Amino acid sequence: MNRLLLFFAVFFLMIGKGQSQTIPVLERKVTINAQDERIDQFLKRLSQEAGCVFSYSPSAIDVSREVSGDFPDRSLREILEVVFEGEVQLKQKGVYVILTPKPSSGKEVVVSGYVVDESGKGIRDATVYDPITLKSSTTDEYGYFQFEVKNPAAENFELIVNKKDFSDTLVLDNSGNSFQKILLKTEGVGKSIAEPMKNFWVWTKNSVGFTNLENVTGDIHRGFQFSVVPFVGTNRKISGSVINDYSLNLLGGFSGGTTKAELGGLFNITKGDAGVVQIAGLFNQVGGQVRGLQLAGLVNSAMDSVKAAQIGGLVNFSTGNVRGFQLAGLMNINTKNLQGTQIAGLVNYNHRDISGAQIAGILNIGRNVIGSQVGLLNYSDSTSGAPVGLISFVRKGYHKVEIGADEIFPTNIALRTGTRAFYNIIFAGVRPEQADSTTWAFGYGIGFSPRLGRKTFLNIEFTSEQMNKGNVVAMNLINRAYLGFDWQMVKGFGLYAGPSINWRVYDSSYTDHPVTFYYVQPKILSEKYLPMDDIASQLWLGFRAGVRFF
Repeated sequence: MNRLLLFFAVFFLMIGKGQSQTIPVLERKVTINAQDERIDQFLKRLSQEAGCVFSYSPSAIDVSREVSGDFPDRSLREILEVVFEGEVQLKQKGVYVILTPKPSSGKEVVVSGYVVDESGKGIRDATVYDPITLKSSTTDEYGYFQFEVKNPAAENFELIVNKKDFSDTLVLDNSGNSFQKILLKTEGVGKSIAEPMKNFWVWTKNSVGFTNLENVTGDIHRGFQFSVVPFVGTNRKISGSVINDYSLNLLGGFSGGTTKAELGGLFNITKGDAGVVQIAGLFNQVGGQVRGLQLAGLVNSAMDSVKAAQIGGLVNFSTGNVRGFQLAGLMNINTKNLQGTQIAGLVNYNHRDISGAQIAGILNIGRNVIGSQVGLLNYSDSTSGAPVGLISFVRKGYHKVEIGADEIFPTNIALRTGTRAFYNIIFAGVRPEQADSTTWAFGYGIGFSPRLGRKTFLNIEFTSEQMNKGNVVAMNLINRAYLGFDWQMVKGFGLYAGPSINWRVYDSSYTDHPVTFYYVQPKILSEKYLPMDDIASQLWLGFRAGVRFF
């Protein structure tokens, strides 16, 4: 029996390590921090986190000096380049990382680094080159590049980075640092959505009004204007070049901008900025900034930033930063950063970072969220708060696959996704037995996992599962509150165990429920029957244990 347990322990340990072994040592991602720590002690901890061995000569490399810094989810190569300030040469042999001093030569410089996208992911097959010597390199699957430059310029050092579907980037560096981390920005979502909307107001491009707009480039100021439709009003056919304090449009109007208030029976179209209030029965379209409240029965659109609020019956759209809130019946779309709140009946989409909250009936999408997402489905690159929903996926968050057992099912498989502050659990269990139908269960739950120590966590979870024999026929719910411990033995592999309190609620009129306990018989603490409602319940203490991966 002991040999069998030892076999399984070694087997699961090898599985846990298997994934990291496929990644080159220098590209393994590590989260570590240091505060006034000797480099040799820091390297010792770093080797444990990355699963590698450092080889170096203390007489050649000064490892007695102190290092401080936070390195969240960084490659081993990047951490070493920062710690040694580019003065150490890195060489990998299996799990060994050999550290040697870089040769000092003014005639030749080894330039290296990473090319990453806006989410921090390495970009493959990007071209990096020196425009003077035309020396170049193509990034690998991790976004890493390296090449030698002879006789580098004494002044600013230049690199040019090109990649299809990304903006060309020029890097100027006079710090003398030969290691670079270069950000490439996409030309995609914001531009592709915004371009057709930016040209919305040129629906009159063949009219005299549009000709005047092209010719009259200076802005004219008026205190008040009235229009029936665009170009039919007090500002006549040059209304597109006039900025008004107050604007009143019977059906719709077109202006160069509004400084205080604009009201349209159906629509308002503004070439420049709009403030303090813009209200339309159907839609508002602004080519510049919205500085105040934008309110429409159907759609609000801003081709620049929003500083206050957009409230639309169906959709709000902006291509600049939003500072305030967007409230829409169906969807909010913002292609830059949000500082505030998005609330939508169906979907919130924010292409870049969020400082605040997204609340939607179905789906929230954001990049780096400092705050919370509340919706049926939530997606983000990273989240500092709690994503609350049926399913929340945080790319740099908490993802675990669990295999374990409890007092009812010897085999349970569960998926945890979200953050340790709040995660969702989807799971199923099966019990092999000699019967005409298989006993099985499926369920859902939520949980929290506060940190106790460096590798230990607490699990607080609430779940509910439907237990069946064959098909789902009658209610047979097992509701569980669980308090357990999670020990992460190594990266990607951990053990968990803990007690639970279980409350079974079932249809007492159905006589063919599966046997609840097959292998163990816990003591029933309470058992109640409600014959009038055909409901019965049982209460007992249980236990769960197993392994977790990733």
